[in-house]
Amino acid sequence: MSDDSSSARHILVTGGTGYVGSHTALQLVQGGHRVTVLDNLHNSHAASLDRIRSISGRSVSFVEGDIRDRGLLNDLCRQANFDAVIHFAAMKSISESLQDPLAYYDINVGGSINLLHAMAGAGIRQLVFSSSATVYGAATNLPIREEAPRSSSNPYGQTKIAIENLLASLCASDDGWRVAGGGVALFQSHRRP
Repeated sequence: MSDDSSSARHILVTGGTGYVGSHTALQLVQGGHRVTVLDNLHNSHAASLDRIRSISGRSVSFVEGDIRDRGLLNDLCRQANFDAVIHFAAMKSISESLQDPLAYYDINVGGSINLLHAMAGAGIRQLVFSSSATVYGAATNLPIREEAPRSSSNPYGQTKIAIENLLASLCASDDGWRVAGGGVALFQSHRRP
């Protein structure tokens, strides 16, 4: 995509200082989009934003915050006029999730619910959700197809399945939502005619 301002969009990237989030943010700014990163820096560093500026010659806006802070999300979404959200923010360790499942449900599921409420309140209805291959459990058929049965033996994977189910329900209840990511075929198949 060119730097043509008529096609530029303002994108919120949650978890945007992590590895995948920062690489996504870099691709977006190189494509001419405005990017705002929201991250609590729990398992990442703001230095990744400096690398984005160094590589692309463009800066991204940064908000240090947590997706569990509904007030922050509401204010950010209402004030920033985002066109879409790419949602990476989550805890991601299978072994840690086995030790502290409450934290994983609180952050991953609760935080995603807060984000969806804030998006809905601000009229933002486009979302890319980053799920995980762990939602397919111990797959026996490779490569794994998106429509493969989902199951997980750990809380991390179970939170990702819960969010996918929530997004499918949201899309089924309101056809204004445009959601891509884990289980995208599921979301589209549940759209009302």
